[in-house]
Amino acid sequence: MTTPIAAPVWQSFNTQQVRDLAWALASPPLLAPVRSRTSSGKAVHWVTQAWSERALDASRDWLRALDRHPALLLTALSGRDARLGRYFENLLVFWLAWPANPLYRLVGQGLAIRSNNLTIGELDFLVEDRRSGKLQHWEVAVKFYLGVHPDGDYRHWVGPALKDRLDLKVSRLLHHQLALPSTSEGAALLRQLGLPIPEPVCLLKGRLFYPCEADRAVWAPHAASAEHLSGWWMSQADFLHRYQPEQLRWITLPKAHWLTTIDSRVLISDPLGASALVESLAEYTDNRAIAVIGLGPDHNEVTRGFITPTGWPKDIA
Repeated sequence: MTTPIAAPVWQSFNTQQVRDLAWALASPPLLAPVRSRTSSGKAVHWVTQAWSERALDASRDWLRALDRHPALLLTALSGRDARLGRYFENLLVFWLAWPANPLYRLVGQGLAIRSNNLTIGELDFLVEDRRSGKLQHWEVAVKFYLGVHPDGDYRHWVGPALKDRLDLKVSRLLHHQLALPSTSEGAALLRQLGLPIPEPVCLLKGRLFYPCEADRAVWAPHAASAEHLSGWWMSQADFLHRYQPEQLRWITLPKAHWLTTIDSRVLISDPLGASALVESLAEYTDNRAIAVIGLGPDHNEVTRGFITPTGWPKDIA
């Protein structure tokens, strides 16, 4: 029998965008802090579980007030790029720009680094740590990966559409994005702004999805955060074998709703039985996994995961 997932703190908020903002702050990182350096040799600071807890504690009352009167947040997000990665960044921008933020002050966002009139990269955030007074360069990402081999290797954690891998993302963060301020072009821009070379900070959040029944201690990628969010993936045949006898109802989950549990009072589509759900997946002709959630009798989320085509993955990026 499937048991309901425990309600995390961000689910206490009524407005989806406030829930998502609380998730951006309070959710655990994908990876535990690892000793790593940028290609320029600077030590990278990884956001930790303690950081997430501290960010939530500092913002709890503000989030409650925002949930009662969300217009300011909704206006800030309106008309912005709705792709999930950009949406995640915009949530963090809103928090960092909060005038009463006791932890950080937003110094700059989306600063383009150019060479010979070509953009070679962009700094996600320049942030002042209010406690230390130091300037930090944050690169942020939200990622959802499925494990396809049990050896802990990052290259065996792939995106649902097979266009992304954990090893590629970590490499780009360390050796390109976080190294930009130390390039001659990046250093020149910082001098122009009267700013020092900042400390590099990596904020990587999301969820890892394991094969159904997998031993997660064996499958987890190296240095996965002990608290990381997780789910499952399985083939259509395995899904029918496991869930057809149960009384759960299912909906496919658009990417805009991947961060937090949807509001059971405002379902985004009609729930289906397991067989009908699999039949509906025939419209997806590309080789990708489809996100779904299972709903209990009260239409509250019980489980979430990905259903994959037969033989998936066929081609890994």
